[in-house]
This record gives sequence, C-alpha cells and structure tokens, in this order.
Amino acid sequence: MRIKTGKSVSRYVRTGRLLAGSFAALFLTMSVMLFAWAPEVFAASKITLAVESDTKSAAQGNIVTFRVTADNMPGITEFGPIVLSYEADEAEYVSFSQGKDVSGNFVFVETQEKGKITVSAEDQNVRRSETEPDEYEVEPFRSENKVTLFMVSLRIRPESTGTLNIKIDSTGVFKNDSGEKADVVKGASLSLPINVTSVSKDATLAFLSLNGVDITPDFNPNITDYSATVERSVTEVQVTATPNNMFASVIIDNNKNLQIGMNVISIDVAAQDGETKMHYTIHITRKESFAPSNATLVDVAGKTYTFLDLPENITVPEGFVQTMRVINGYSVQTYARDGVTSVLLYLFDGTNSPAFYFYNPTEKTVTPYDPENTIIRASKILRITALPEGVAVPAGFVAATYDTGRIVLKGYVDKNSNFISFMTDENGVGDFYLYNPETGSFQIYRPADRRAEILYKYMFEVFLIISIIEAVSLIITVYMVRKIISDKANPRPKRV
Repeated sequence: MRIKTGKSVSRYVRTGRLLAGSFAALFLTMSVMLFAWAPEVFAASKITLAVESDTKSAAQGNIVTFRVTADNMPGITEFGPIVLSYEADEAEYVSFSQGKDVSGNFVFVETQEKGKITVSAEDQNVRRSETEPDEYEVEPFRSENKVTLFMVSLRIRPESTGTLNIKIDSTGVFKNDSGEKADVVKGASLSLPINVTSVSKDATLAFLSLNGVDITPDFNPNITDYSATVERSVTEVQVTATPNNMFASVIIDNNKNLQIGMNVISIDVAAQDGETKMHYTIHITRKESFAPSNATLVDVAGKTYTFLDLPENITVPEGFVQTMRVINGYSVQTYARDGVTSVLLYLFDGTNSPAFYFYNPTEKTVTPYDPENTIIRASKILRITALPEGVAVPAGFVAATYDTGRIVLKGYVDKNSNFISFMTDENGVGDFYLYNPETGSFQIYRPADRRAEILYKYMFEVFLIISIIEAVSLIITVYMVRKIISDKANPRPKRV
C-alpha cells in the first residue's frame, strides 16, 4: 500500500490541526461557561462541630456552660438531631439556650434525659421567590466563620471528683432547603478536671435575667451593672439570678412596686465561705407613657393605627373603666365595659386627629366612636348611619327623630309610634333596628308578614257566609218538614 506524501499530506495535517484547535477552543469556552454558571456544589461543603468551654476546670457545685459550635454555616436550613452526652454521675443538667448568631433564624427543639441532650433546629424564615425560584426573598443563614449553635449548662455535683467528660455522640444531618446534605465531622470530646475544695469562695452569678425584659449589656458574670426599660403598665418584674456555686446565697431586692422613672434592683450574692460577696444592680426605667413606643394595631382590613396615651382633657365614655390588656402583642391601656366585647382604644390612624375607637378582639375590627350616633349593646356596637343607596324605608314609616333622654336618634316612625333607625355594626353590616322605649334597647326590625292574617280573615268571612247560608237552609228545611207533618195531622176540610 502506498502512502501519499507532499502537499496532500500537509493539507490533511493542517486541516486536522485546525479542527483539533477549534474543538479545544470550544471545549475551553464551554468549560469556562459551565464553571461560571455552575452553582455551588453543596455536597462538597464540610462542617466541623466542636464542644467548647471557657472554663479549664470545674469546682464542686459550680455551673459550667458548654458551647456546641460549627466552623461555618453554608446556607443550612435544618440540622440535627445532635446528641450531646455527659457523665450524669459527675454533673446534672441546668439549662439550654440558643446561640445568638442563629436564634433569630432557627427554631430549636431540645430534649434531655439523664446524661444525654438531643437538639434539632429548623430555619423557618427561609422563603424562595415565587417569580424567581432560584432566588430567595428571605436568605438562609450563612457564615464563613465559627458559629455557636447552642449552649448547655451543667452543674458539677457536690460529691464529684476526677474529670467531667462531654462529647458529641451524633451530628445528625445538616442540609439546605433543597434537601442537599453537607459533610459533617464531629470534633474531639472535652474533659474538665474537677477541683475538690472544702469551702467555695465563688460569689458570681451563672445566670441573670428579667422575665420578658432585655437587659443591657448581655449578661457576663464579671459585669455587675445593667440597665433595662419596662412599660408603664409593669409594676413588678421577675428576676432570675442563679449563683455559679450551688452553696452561695442570693438576695433580690426592689423588683416589686416599681415607680415611674428610675428604679434600682439589687442582687446580692454571698459565697459559701461567708466572706466573699458580689453586688449586682439593674437600673430599670418604668416609662411614663402607657402606650408602648411605636406600638401599632392592624385591623382586619389591613389599616394601621398607632396607640396613644389618653390626653387629660378627654373624658372616658360613661360605663367604661380603665384596664390593661394585651392587644397585638402589646400591653396597652384600654377602656372596657361589662357585657361589651369591644374595648375602647385611643388611636391615631395617620390621617385624622387622634380619637377613641372601638376594637373588637374577636373580629379584629376597628370602628370610630361617635357618641352622638353610637348604640352600645352587649353583643355589638351599632352606629346610626345614612340609608345606603338601594335600601328602601319600610312601608308606613316617615323620617323622624326620637329623644331618648340620652341622645337624639335619627330614623323613621309609623302611625303606631314605632320608631326605627338604620344602623351598621362593627363588621359594616347594616339593618333597621326597632327602639323599645320601655327598656331602652334595640332589636332588628322585621315588617310583620300580614299575608297569612289576610288569608285567614278571607277564609273566615267565606266560612261565615257559608255557615249563615247553611243555617238559613236548615231553618227553612225544618219549617217545611214541620208544616208537612202538621198538614197531615190536621187536614183542611174540603169545600162542598
């Protein structure tokens, strides 16, 4: 077989090189494009969990707090169950708390049994865009730095000796909202030697908090001065002050009968030795205003109102008394009346002048209070309103007013002095209401249906006529029969 050489071969070689170069360039371009477009490979993400503590050793009776950390969080939306185990003979469970980095995103579920704590969490805030499924309206939590997932506090038993060991038994599953799982590695266990002491000199607190109230700065056993603010409606706060050493004593003072303005709550801790002491203070301010700052109310229609304090020159309607109620998550000043579901609130709607409004907590409706046109019933609040277009006044009624002695009603009256008004309830439903002057009450007016009465009257008249006819017929019949009998008994003499 002969092989061609020369220009033909050179042409084939050049052609092959050109094709190879083209394919190479195309492959390189596609690779770059794929690399630019390709999403993060979530499965390649690696998370290392660890147990940490700021304490290098623990004393008998002391509380030790352990942190479970992740070295990063690559868009995780669900994790767990993480199982943390410890030696129950050496320590007892005290408390669980979420890490501040993730507390605003994740909802935690924690269970504990002797020597074991199980924790799971889910980010319930993550939401993808309805129009762009690959984008988020609310992004998942991400961090390239170390994150504290949660904290567990244990108290060293007074008879404990040796070492307290705590470790992660199971990491559970860490995944994103698409169900892709991350590679999770658990760190080494943590061992704390237990110091055996005859008498404790520890007078620090392990925990300090106010129920439902934030303190500033965040609690630290070595910081002794804090501040807090409460609403005017709050006159007492519950203080939780847990000593670090179980043999220390704690005395709390001035957390009741809070006055408007500045109050100082004292927490005195005395160590077991009776000599070492620490004094913590919380400067708590009780606001002068009953209305919480920037507190708003959104009604069923989506309209927003702002809570305001009642001015001194405004009179509360008769029968209503001041009380505090929780509305829309705020403890606010309200005015309530026995038997009435709705309460009065002093609100600003953003446009009109501040005023009283009725708020129905069941229906979530807000209705302006107009003393001249408002009727208060046990079940609802009624307002006299103009007759809507298309609604006719019942037959026999003409426009009129009625003076009840308290207010002058606008409405309609008939020839029998029945007085009705058109009123609208809190849900905007209108109807005619009949006023009862004897009881001062209102009830929905319904015109009497006289068709049956007319029919009965007509039938009565017909049957009466029939009865009369039958009676006359009977009388005539009896008369004729008696006449025939009489004629037979006493025949008339024939004429000759």
